[in-house]
Amino acid sequence: LGLILVLLGASVYVALSRSLMDEVDRNLVSRSEQAIPFLFFPRRPDDVGPGLPRRGIEGYSGGTFYVGLKPDGTVLSNPQNVTLPELKWPQTSQPVFTTIQLGDGDQARVVLRRMPDGGLLVTGQSLSPEQTALHSLLLVLVGGGGIGLLLSLAAAWFLSGRALIPIQNAFQRQQEFVADASHELRTPLTVLRSATDLMNVHREQPLERNGELFDDVRAEIARMERLAQDLLTLARSDAGGVELMTAPVEMVDVAGEVVRRTTPLASSAEIQLALHSDGQPAAVEVDPDRMQQVLLILIDNAIKHTPRGGKVQVRVRRHGPSAEVEVADTGSGIASEDLPRIFDRFYRADKARARAQGGTGLGLAIAKMLVEAHGGQLQVASTLGVGTQVTVSLPLLAHWPATLGGRLGELAAHLPHPAPRQ
Repeated sequence: LGLILVLLGASVYVALSRSLMDEVDRNLVSRSEQAIPFLFFPRRPDDVGPGLPRRGIEGYSGGTFYVGLKPDGTVLSNPQNVTLPELKWPQTSQPVFTTIQLGDGDQARVVLRRMPDGGLLVTGQSLSPEQTALHSLLLVLVGGGGIGLLLSLAAAWFLSGRALIPIQNAFQRQQEFVADASHELRTPLTVLRSATDLMNVHREQPLERNGELFDDVRAEIARMERLAQDLLTLARSDAGGVELMTAPVEMVDVAGEVVRRTTPLASSAEIQLALHSDGQPAAVEVDPDRMQQVLLILIDNAIKHTPRGGKVQVRVRRHGPSAEVEVADTGSGIASEDLPRIFDRFYRADKARARAQGGTGLGLAIAKMLVEAHGGQLQVASTLGVGTQVTVSLPLLAHWPATLGGRLGELAAHLPHPAPRQ
């Protein structure tokens, strides 16, 4: 930017300097043409002296001056008594421009013209006004350029600082991610080491005596497998490598399949799990397996955080141009200060309880990523001590596939009536 300002300032200075010199040269040519008759042609009776008339040209004080020289170099006329340096006479009658230093130190622009008799007419003009203007321009350019450069540096410093904020935040999140992943891996590894140490101490005991230790080992291995799979999913998402095999599906079908698979889990926890639909078609273009994964995460979370005797309601409905699936529970709820971070990786509002229930802290992050990959939104509303509602919104298909109509009718016949929303 500094180089650009310097080049721009230099261009302006050079352009104005040339413009001023061109104007001076045109003025000198005009004045020299006016002076030729007075010097080299017969004078009128009212002309005074051996050279130019004195009207308006005597007493040179920084304006235009005239000097006429004979072919032998002697002075023919010098009304203003200008002291000229040694000049190189032009060889042709064409005007020749040059800049000279006068005897008083003043700088002047002159035009040299050879006359038909071999003499020389020197017409000059002081460059003081032009030099003053250029000097003022130079001060303005240097001052303005300096101020502009300082402002540019300040703006660059400010913008670079703002540009670094996302990088710093990403680096901080990466550090937190590595620390959390290390912690999540350390916990099952600690259990595995403790269990294997105990089995090593009592290796003479039959396997039946160490059955509980084997169960612990298998559980921790399964937990590590889930963690590794979740980390792989997120890593592929970060690299833009999540593949979606989309197809037109009815969201009631997708939700119904997940509810069917999670009903035994809800029953074992003595939780009532139900699916409701408003009866409206809700066809979307999604990857069925990925969308089942999303709903499985949401329903599993709802069951884990709902006490015995509670309810988990899955509602499918149309809302404007979107199909919505809401998973609502009557669980413990989420504190308002925790809501902004529930989609962060490894974040748990209730860390101790979540680890005890086998969660990795990556489920909601994966669900949000998959929903957004489908062009949808994932929203959460919660009241502490009352429950939580998680809503998946997906764009509806513009055209309703006829093949889905029969499947919707068959499924709707087995659905309970929509429960009133609390």
